[in-house]
Amino acid sequence: MKLENLPSTKNRLRKTKRLGCGKGSGHGKTSSRGNKGGNARSGYSTPKSFSGIPWYRKFPKRGFNNSKFKVCYNVITLEALDKALPSDFSGIVDKNVLLELGLIENVALSTKLLGNGKWNRSLSFSIEKITSGAKAKIEAAGGKIAE
Repeated sequence: MKLENLPSTKNRLRKTKRLGCGKGSGHGKTSSRGNKGGNARSGYSTPKSFSGIPWYRKFPKRGFNNSKFKVCYNVITLEALDKALPSDFSGIVDKNVLLELGLIENVALSTKLLGNGKWNRSLSFSIEKITSGAKAKIEAAGGKIAE
């Protein structure tokens, strides 16, 4: 090894910062940590994602949200009703019957009947909402819709 091949020693032998060694050292009293707080204590470090205020408080709270006014329905199709109803059933199809069959869970919600599937029974219906397709199929089979 020759002198011209030696690796650079620039900044290699820099002395470490000596903290808390009095005012004359330039790093005395609070040891370059400021006054009080978590960052002045040993063992404390802020998370990398920390920005001083929670992220949900940074966004503006304004505008309209329709969730309060949303209308929910118990939705049933003619196909599901045809499968669930016994073949000898001849009464009025209402919420109580649908609850017994297990087609709806919440009686407090309005019920809506959709016209999916085939229908060929002449039954009476007492349901809040019935689509025009379901109404046409029920009336074509000889059924009645009570309003």
